Parts: sequence; C-alpha cells; structure tokens
Amino acid sequence: MQARLPTSRWSLATVLASAFVVALGYGIVLPVLPMMVERLAGFTDPAFNARQIGFLTAAYVTAPVVAAFLWGKWSDLIGRRPVLVVGLIGFAVTLAASALAPSLLVLYVGRILNGGFAAAVGPTALAFIADTEGGADTEGGDDRRTRAFGWMSMASIAGFLVGPTLGGLAAELKFDLGATTAPPQAVPFLLASGLALAAALGVWFALPGKLPGARAEASKRGSSVFAPGELRLLALATVAAAGLGAFEVGLTLRNVELAMGPAALGLMFATCSVVMFAVQGLVFSPLVKPAATRLLVAPAFLVMAIGLAVLPTLAGLTEMLIAVSVVSASAGVISPLLAYWVSRISARSQGMELGIQSAAVSLGLSVGSAAAGLLFGSHRLQGAAFLVAAAAMGLAAIASLKLPQRPTLERAEPVAVSGRRAR
Repeated sequence: MQARLPTSRWSLATVLASAFVVALGYGIVLPVLPMMVERLAGFTDPAFNARQIGFLTAAYVTAPVVAAFLWGKWSDLIGRRPVLVVGLIGFAVTLAASALAPSLLVLYVGRILNGGFAAAVGPTALAFIADTEGGADTEGGDDRRTRAFGWMSMASIAGFLVGPTLGGLAAELKFDLGATTAPPQAVPFLLASGLALAAALGVWFALPGKLPGARAEASKRGSSVFAPGELRLLALATVAAAGLGAFEVGLTLRNVELAMGPAALGLMFATCSVVMFAVQGLVFSPLVKPAATRLLVAPAFLVMAIGLAVLPTLAGLTEMLIAVSVVSASAGVISPLLAYWVSRISARSQGMELGIQSAAVSLGLSVGSAAAGLLFGSHRLQGAAFLVAAAAMGLAAIASLKLPQRPTLERAEPVAVSGRRAR
C-alpha cells in the first residue's frame, strides 16, 4: 500500500484556495446570466432566455463528464501539481474570454472550455488530500481525511458565496475601460481570472512535483472494477447533483419570473452558501465520527425533497430564503459525504476514482440544469422543474438507506464493471 505523506499547511491551503477560485468563477456568472443572454441575443423573449440560461449552465458542467475522468487519470500518471497548474491556467484564460464574448456562440464555447479546465481542479485536489492525509490504517487517519474533505467542500462553498455576491453587485454597475464601456459582468470575471492565475503560481511553488509511488499504485489498481456499493454511491451523487443543478437554474429563473432583481438573487445564493458552510462545519467536525456519516445521507435527501417541493408555491423573499436554506443545508451534507465514501471504498487509484465521481456529479448537474431551463421555457411547466427534482430526491432517500457499512479500502471486494457484486 502506498505510504501517505503528511501535507504541509501551506500545501493544503493552496489546494483549498484553488477550489475556492474555481467555485468563485462558476458562481459569479449566475446573477448576471439573464442579462448576458439578453444583451448577446439582442431581444427579450422570456422563454428563449430561460432555455439559454439552462443550456449555458449545462454547458459549463457537461465538459467535466469526460474531462474529469481524464484529468484524474493523468494526475495519477504525471503528478497532482502539473494537472492542477494546467487546469487553473486554462480556467483563467477561458474565464477572461467568456467575460467579453461577442456572441452567444462564443459564450457557449467559452463556458464549455471553462468547465473542462475547471474539471482538473476538483478531483485532483481531492486526490492530493487522499494521498497525503491518513487513511483507515493509520491512527486518527479517518478523522483527518474526513475533515480535509470537508474543508475542500467548504472552500468551494466560500467561493460560491463570493462569486454570486460579486456578480449581483456588478450587474448594478458600469465600468469604463478606455474608450469603451465594458459589459457589467466583465470586471468580476477578469478578477476571478487573475485569482486563478495566482492560485496556479501558489500550486506550482507549494505542492511537491510528484508523490512517490503514485505511478506504481496506478498500475496496480484495476480501472475496470467497482467495489461493493460503489455504483450505488455514484448513482446517488449523480441524482443529488441533478437536483442541485435544477435548483440553481430554477432559482435564477424564478427570480426573473418574480422580478426580484439580481441583488435579491445574489442574496439568495449568498444565503445558500452560508448555510452550506455552517452545516458542513458541523458535519465534518470532531463531533461527528466518520463511520456515522452514512446515516445522514437518507434524511438529507428527504429534507432536500421537501424544500424543492415547496419552492414553486413561494413568492416572498423571506419565504424563498427559508426554502433555499433548507435545500442548501441538505445538499451541503450529501455531496461531500458521498465523495468521501467513494474515496474510501474504491479499488482504484485516487485520481481515477475521484475523477469518475466528479464526472458523475457533472453529468447530474448538466441534466438538472438543462431540464430546468427547458421546463421553465414552457409557461405551463415552470414549477415542474422543482417538483421533478423533489421526486428524484425522494427516491434517492429510499435508495440511500442501504450504503456501505465501513469505508475501508482493505475490506472492499472488487466486482466487475457489469455491476454484479462478488458474493
């Protein structure tokens, strides 16, 4: 088994900063996306704009369906540091290009490339944590890995909190760049691009170039096997992400429908992030033992279903904030816990496995975002996006009643790709 190397505080902080910057770059576009579509399309058609918002959000999260797996596999072969650096630099360049897109087509291309480069950061950063933090075979290892995974998720939430806030404020302002007036979203986009470049520099200087034994571990572990319970975890991660994608796009379009304005939308996304941050701070604290976390997944799915189901009936900002808090608290529990458990039972190298998990999440986000845009594009089905997502979360709550008992890699018996469990 590959020896685990203790990570320095600076290395871990740099990895967390990378997750923060990528989340900021994603969240910053959400409050201004309706305005971007309207400006580039040249006309205001609510149905057309709703579809484009859903498709643009789906475009960002579709690329990682394939890219995340490849980035994770490459990070096993050439090291975590070069993959993170390339991903962050590519993210910075495509983010800046998207900010000044002259047409919807260019914006679509920019968002696809942006999502593809962003896909390098999540699974590679988590794989670095898995490489350097203790496992079940070391004293206190499970606690350290659980908390580190929680910190990664909290860093992403913090970025998502800052991103929509900047986007909402930017929508109210105009900036002069020389003889031309920049689009309202340009300055925060370019700021996020600069932060991504700074994160790339930090990763290059702080992370080791190659962890010993990574190539050997990658060659020893099969790429075509699933551990018992792993397929169920990946399916649940996909469904949870689909619900979250439908929630994000649906919340944006519901805001437009109620004419609340970008500032109110920024407040709702900020509330979402604060609640997620607080919940994860509790779940991944020493108060909750890693072995008990699987018991939280089913109740979280059920609560998320209830929150999504009531959203179409609400029209006031206060009521919306309460429902948003319920949904975000549940999602904040589900996503990192599933990633942690997949990491612990996997029979593969960490980069490849977390790349697969990230691809499953991206697939769910893409389907949920596109479906929400299509349903909101129909005047008769606007509330259906939340209701369909609520139904899916209810089914996931039932499916998550049976999860792996112990997240220990040594106890996991591989099964074939077909999904038939070894008996």
